Amino acid sequence: MASNTSSRNNTSSSLSELFLSYSKTVFIVFYIVFFLLGIPGNILLLSVLMRGLQRKSGNHISRLTELLYINIVALDLLFFLYSLLVMSGRSILKNWRLSHLLCVANHSLSLWISFADFYSMLAISLLRYAAIIHPMQVISISPKQIVRASVLICIVCLLFTTPLWIHYEIIPLEGEIFCVNQVENKEMILYLRLLGGMGFLPPMLLMMICYSRIIFTLRLRRVISIHAAATLHINWRATVMILVNLVVLVIMWLPYWLVIFFIRYEELLTTAHKYIAYHLTFFLAFANRCVNPFICFCFSSQFQARLKNLFQRVRKRQNQLSTIHLGRIDVLRSTP
Repeated sequence: MASNTSSRNNTSSSLSELFLSYSKTVFIVFYIVFFLLGIPGNILLLSVLMRGLQRKSGNHISRLTELLYINIVALDLLFFLYSLLVMSGRSILKNWRLSHLLCVANHSLSLWISFADFYSMLAISLLRYAAIIHPMQVISISPKQIVRASVLICIVCLLFTTPLWIHYEIIPLEGEIFCVNQVENKEMILYLRLLGGMGFLPPMLLMMICYSRIIFTLRLRRVISIHAAATLHINWRATVMILVNLVVLVIMWLPYWLVIFFIRYEELLTTAHKYIAYHLTFFLAFANRCVNPFICFCFSSQFQARLKNLFQRVRKRQNQLSTIHLGRIDVLRSTP
């Protein structure tokens, strides 16, 4: 995610050109797979969520959490359509000269999107916690306030990435152009460890505590039957979906942050095994954006119903267009 000139030189001297060439080919395959899985899934999920906003009925908390999901999906699509394409182009085209803006945005945007997604998940967790733990209290939060909260999350996460935005430069090296972060290794490691230790781990622990209490409360209510079975079922399915999203996020991001915490960056690029291990954790974290739509469609009966309805509407529209087209052909044939 971050590098400097010294680490680039260490890479060149420690790893053979043939190994780096093969690695780049493998990375390109990963980029293509991510793009082919991530774009259709997130577009379908965004379409389903947008159609859900049009309905006038429904649970208030569900509508609020779906707004936060829209924020997550929109950010993930931005990653696929910008950051992933730039990284792919940089790997495929050897002489592609990045502009300064493209260089800075490419490296900083992915970290910004990751944290904005993460804090949107935190907001969803807190909403579900308030709705389930305190069901008798009216949550007086409007959709406009959720939109403002989403904007605030994006702004705060943008501040997290400020050191990346202001320290990247275009550096010519050995006939190629590299996008290099000018922060010293020690300072960059300290920054990433502070970011992970203060920005990632505490919210993750808070979400785990929230869902522990949510699951305990729902199981208790199921036993003593103080709520209607239908309400318990809806809350349980929604909680399971969000909890699976959270668990998958932690599993796929935790290896990357553990590497950042316990291994010095320059050591990652000294041997082939460490180089591959680092990039595998990097790609595993990125793959989380491809998995989220599949989790939502597998664990949410509402999303499944809306997706089925969306396909039916598309099929009906295609049949109508086919009928109109055939009718025009018949008219043309009957015209002398």
